[in-house]
Order: sequence, then C-alpha cells, then structure tokens
Amino acid sequence: MTTTELQKWINFDPDGAKTHLADIVVFSPDPNQEEIFTSELMEATVESVVATADLTLQNEHANSIISFAFPEADGAIECYRDGGQIVCRKAQTYRF
Repeated sequence: MTTTELQKWINFDPDGAKTHLADIVVFSPDPNQEEIFTSELMEATVESVVATADLTLQNEHANSIISFAFPEADGAIECYRDGGQIVCRKAQTYRF
C-alpha cells in the first residue's frame, strides 16, 4: 500500500507538510473490554498509520482492530494484526 492508495481510499488529499487530528478507535474482540476512543495529531500517510497500529496492537490489544478517521476524509482506515504483520484496509461504512 502506498501513500497514494491510502489517500484514494479515504478520498482525502492532505497537505503532507501538516499533521491532522485523527480520531482513533480500538475495538477489542473481548466483549468485557469497551472500545477505546482517542484523537492523535498524525500525518495522513500509510507509514504513520502502520506505525501507530503496530505500536497499539500489542499485548492486550494484539487481537484488536484499530480505526483511523481523518477530518474531511470520506471513510476510515482500519488495521489489525495478522500473524506478525499489520494489515490495513478501508473500513466498511454503514449508513442507516
């Protein structure tokens, strides 16, 4: 996945010289754990998303899914750990 692909997925063409306040949610497969909601200033790049996912999806969150939503972006990116690798994809959006 390249930076261009990430930008295409979320229909967002950010200024690479700026950071953006991304909304981040960590979803645990354990029904006893609640979702974690936070925001972080970060670049809208594949490298930044993968690095944040890699740091977050460890220990008790190793089996969780992390979602990134950038302001003014059309959609979100979610990442999870598959074996030792981080896998990212466009998050499904449900509108009712």
